[in-house]
Amino acid sequence: MKKKILIMIAVLVMLGSGGIHMYNKLTKPNLSPKTTKLYQQGFRLLEEQLGTYIKEHYSGVEKIAFSPIYVTEEGSTFSNAYVRPTIYDKYGNKATLGTTIKNYTPNSYGLDTHIILNFDGGGNEAIDLKDSNGNNIDVSNAKHLPDEAKLTKARSTDENISLLVEDSQLKDVVKDEKGSPEAQIIYNVKLSKEEE
Repeated sequence: MKKKILIMIAVLVMLGSGGIHMYNKLTKPNLSPKTTKLYQQGFRLLEEQLGTYIKEHYSGVEKIAFSPIYVTEEGSTFSNAYVRPTIYDKYGNKATLGTTIKNYTPNSYGLDTHIILNFDGGGNEAIDLKDSNGNNIDVSNAKHLPDEAKLTKARSTDENISLLVEDSQLKDVVKDEKGSPEAQIIYNVKLSKEEE
């Protein structure tokens, strides 16, 4: 009887560990620790850049929260990756940038379009953010967004927010100079496989 119980416990442990392994394989990207750190540092700065732009240029915003870093096209040295900011207005409405609105799908915020991640010849992190004019700004050693990487204009973001307001997903979110200084920015540097 004891032997049967021990065998059943062993089988349950094996099934449990196999299930955890499969869950991780299906939901978590397979990146090296060094590449994971690079993605997390780079996307944290991108989230600060986007969140700061929205906070400083739009009134009526309660908070900006970021999705996990969605990693796609695994298997190459550098996988493609993107994040999506969600804006919450003062009425409790929320809308996510980069999602389809009336058959139009705006850009997501990620590699190549907004950020470039790499390692230099010495194996050090190389992180560039795009400025308002599309130029690359080296932020490799920055802990927080440097002033020169702050956005003064962001046409695609402005168009996306405008569409969300027109579609009544957000209410009274208006581009103006007073912004939303009290708005909270919630960063998220968790890596996840592509959003479903």
